Amino acid sequence: MRKIFLTISLFTVILFSVNGQSDVAFNSVPVVNGKVVFEYFILTEAGVTPEQGYSKLQKWVRDKYRGSQMVSGIRFDEKGHFITVSAKTNFDNLTTMNYRLDTSVTGAGCMIVVRDITYQSKGNDSSFFPKVVTAEQTITDQAVNSGGDEKKYREGVRTATLSFLNEIYSEIKSLY
Repeated sequence: MRKIFLTISLFTVILFSVNGQSDVAFNSVPVVNGKVVFEYFILTEAGVTPEQGYSKLQKWVRDKYRGSQMVSGIRFDEKGHFITVSAKTNFDNLTTMNYRLDTSVTGAGCMIVVRDITYQSKGNDSSFFPKVVTAEQTITDQAVNSGGDEKKYREGVRTATLSFLNEIYSEIKSLY
């Protein structure tokens, strides 16, 4: 009887934990071949064709990114159902993240890939140009755990990056 109660309790806790994290796709920083690359596949509902899924994604990209000064380029591949956005976002008045968002739609769902991440920071340096660092130097476990004077900055940038990427994920997931 105790085993059954313990098993049911454990199952309930796990179920609520998974349910509470449904809008969190990115909670760690993956490194692939020495580069930070965030990837996530979103399953589409049954009956959604690749063309319908691509049309929804295309509308979302146009609504979100078109006309923004933070976008350096958008490329639509109608034949391959592929969209690439090169853009940036401000975390605060001192840090800007540059990123490339690749999305592709298949019969099963939508693949999200965020890569080529760099950060520009306006430090207190006497230099006119902002300091540019890569994600590998800033948000990986190794970089954050390296300590030093910038540890708190790296932790903050990592948290802001994961939060921003989860917002993108939530917006795209809501399309399907």
